[in-house]
Amino acid sequence: MSLSRHQTILFVGQHAETAQLVEQTLTVAGYQVLVAPTPEAAQALCNPPPTLVIVDTTPGIGELAPARIVRERLVTTPIIVLTRLPDEILSRAMERLRLSSLVKPVTPSLLLATVADEIEWAHNQGAHSRITSPLETLAISDDLVFFLGNLRFAPPLNVVYRKSAELEAALAKAELDPSNRTLFDLFDGQHTLADIIANLPYLEPKIVLLATYLVGIGWLVPLTGELGLHGVSAANR
Repeated sequence: MSLSRHQTILFVGQHAETAQLVEQTLTVAGYQVLVAPTPEAAQALCNPPPTLVIVDTTPGIGELAPARIVRERLVTTPIIVLTRLPDEILSRAMERLRLSSLVKPVTPSLLLATVADEIEWAHNQGAHSRITSPLETLAISDDLVFFLGNLRFAPPLNVVYRKSAELEAALAKAELDPSNRTLFDLFDGQHTLADIIANLPYLEPKIVLLATYLVGIGWLVPLTGELGLHGVSAANR
């Protein structure tokens, strides 16, 4: 009897065609396949834990949110995400969550090979696998940045901000990557926060998040006037 008949694969995703491909391919190969449309629905199918989980993703803000929820519930279970071609940020996030990936569209042969490899790798780890706290998988994800970078929490947008002497001193000591340093250089004392966002709309949540934090701790100050409580300029009350 094939060992695969004792192995359960849980698929999590709402795309009907992808779910059908995964279920049919793995069932024919002898695996027991469970399907859940959401991570919340999948929880009822996780006792006992499945051998492996496949999570379908949708590109955009919170792309890895479903996989993150599953990882918090299944700390040591191998998880494969079906995703777009990963960029550097997505790859780092998947590494932190200990996720493997398959780039869509997925072929049956590649799906079977990847599932078999992941199960074998997890089996060989055996007692050497360390149980990890779900807290260790926490990260400043895109969806969290989007939430924290909400304009409702931002300081006034029509104000020109400059870096304080304290921030300049801290930057001089820090060994920041040039791309990170560039974010701070946006606040040059010549452009309003609204102008900066308008010129870089795809970075809006990150810019707002950074500006809100820096204003809050006094490392970013308006060119004229002082900020009072809640980051509101005296000139804009």
